Amino acid sequence: MVASFFGTMAARARTSSVAIVAAVAMVGGCASGDTGANEPWDPLETPNRFIFSINRAVDIIAIRPIAVLYRDWMPAPAQRGVHNVLDNLGEPVTAINEVVQGDPSRAATTMARFLVNSTIGLAGIFDVATSLGLTRTKEGAGNTVGYYAGVEPENGGFYMVLPLAGPSNARDAAGLMADYAVDPFRILTYALNVDWLLYSGPRWGATVVDARSRTLFALDDIEKNSVDYYAALRSAYTQQRAETIRQKREKTNTRSELERRDNLALVR
Repeated sequence: MVASFFGTMAARARTSSVAIVAAVAMVGGCASGDTGANEPWDPLETPNRFIFSINRAVDIIAIRPIAVLYRDWMPAPAQRGVHNVLDNLGEPVTAINEVVQGDPSRAATTMARFLVNSTIGLAGIFDVATSLGLTRTKEGAGNTVGYYAGVEPENGGFYMVLPLAGPSNARDAAGLMADYAVDPFRILTYALNVDWLLYSGPRWGATVVDARSRTLFALDDIEKNSVDYYAALRSAYTQQRAETIRQKREKTNTRSELERRDNLALVR
């Protein structure tokens, strides 16, 4: 039985590796026709605007009201606990990307954070690791591809609007696929034949509400002060992602910037 279990896990890992290769190849193919880094490349603008309008309608009808209730009625310590749990679940994927980026010591710190917070921190509800000096980082395959790509950070291939997920580009969309493929929790639940709704469903829903509650102020401000909300979001997304990747390439300390953005997002 044990051998069968680990055999299934190995098979899932091989499938994940194939997905990563396909994702990176997709990025290379998509970026080849880029027009440069001065303006976001948006050859799919018409379908993007259509998906954007659907996303916005769903947000107005359902997601934003739930996020407002969550922000205003959920006690702040509980909100921090939910955010900490979600961050903790993402630590293994961050560690994998840090290894690929050539920083195994940073990956070891990330995994130490995961072990400490998963045990002493009660499944990640409390961020005990930070108080012990184990600082948090957040990496994804989109950052990894951007780190190694020989193009300007603004050049992430063509711009995309993903259904229910929002702004992205070819590089970051492929990165999401790769991160999903290597996520140990996804592989484990699949190997154990756990129903998707029992794990991924609640995690995805909590992530959406948590992220939306943290961007209420920023997105409302962009919408209020822009003539074209779609174009403004496209520009803001491209600049923010470029800044993150540029800091990674230049080895600058992103911890203070990460904390600053979290604080700004929580401004009411």
